[in-house]
Amino acid sequence: MKKTNITIDHSSVNLISIGIYCFSNLLLKKMKIYFLLITFFVSSFNVFAQTSSLISTCGDFVAGSVTAWPYVLEATTLSAGAASQASQTYTMNVISLPAGGANVRVYKTTANGSSFFGNPIALTLGSNSITVSAVTFDRAVKFQFSSGDVEFDALSLNGVASTCVAPLPPSSTSLISLCSDFITGPAAWPYVLVATTIADGVASQASQTFTMNVTSLPAGGANVRVYKTVANGNDFFGNPVVLTLGSNSITVPAVTFDRAVKFQFSSGDVEFDALSLNGVPSDCISNTTNTEIDKNYVSLKTFPNPTNGDLFIESKYLIESLEIKDLSGRIVFEMSPKKTKVFIHTSQLKNSFYFLSCLIKNEWVTRKIILN
Repeated sequence: MKKTNITIDHSSVNLISIGIYCFSNLLLKKMKIYFLLITFFVSSFNVFAQTSSLISTCGDFVAGSVTAWPYVLEATTLSAGAASQASQTYTMNVISLPAGGANVRVYKTTANGSSFFGNPIALTLGSNSITVSAVTFDRAVKFQFSSGDVEFDALSLNGVASTCVAPLPPSSTSLISLCSDFITGPAAWPYVLVATTIADGVASQASQTFTMNVTSLPAGGANVRVYKTVANGNDFFGNPVVLTLGSNSITVPAVTFDRAVKFQFSSGDVEFDALSLNGVPSDCISNTTNTEIDKNYVSLKTFPNPTNGDLFIESKYLIESLEIKDLSGRIVFEMSPKKTKVFIHTSQLKNSFYFLSCLIKNEWVTRKIILN
């Protein structure tokens, strides 16, 4: 057998090894970069898409100087001058509390410069709010919290909504039981759309119409009926009408006397993707889908809704003008905020349904609000 001599060029081997090392090192660097980019995008998505926040992870809170009150919302400081004399309000919608609960208290400086600490107030699930009254001297006001483990889905300070949470786009469908347009009715007709009331005067005499596009019905189906008051003030209940898949609509004709008109529903398990009352679409649903948001969609958030006090309004775009109308169409409140976030005291309005309209990007966007 003939021997074959193999000569190894060590310099070539070294060059190949160096080349492999460089390629591997470059590939590793690229992988690290890709990993960092993925981490950044995921983190960014989590930051900007979250619909709730903990006090401990929200940048609106600063560290407190007292161990028992480690998280602080600064409403105003002495350096704010005359602005610090105005009333100071925080509002938070709490969705989760730590074991043992959590408290909030007010810190403020008084006319002589001394410090004042209010009594602890227990935070509760739902809306929590404190207003510190206006004064005639410059002062500091802070809201101090005992725990960072309080979770919230809405927070505002002096009418400015927190950026720690962001609302999800409205759902493209809703159940009657989940839609705040409906109020509680009698046992057999537990969900009610109030079209008009006697208190609305002449406006109540107009025709009253509801339209709903039903996408799903409960087992056994569901019905709707009309309730109205007649000329002598007596109650009238219409015959039950079976709801069907697709468009359902009832119009109660106009009359020449003031009256109440309501549409009563037998079940809250009716799902719909369109609902309007006297031509005003419900804000319980949106014509967008969960996977794609129309680039022209104008977001307008109102909270809390229903409300028994202050109302906060927020849009991604500038709110040029704002109007609140009662059921008769009469403007009961208007302003030109030219802001993206607006705070309104509603104490001057009676408990009722209203329509909030905001001029945004040259378009009037309307939402139904309820004061109770």
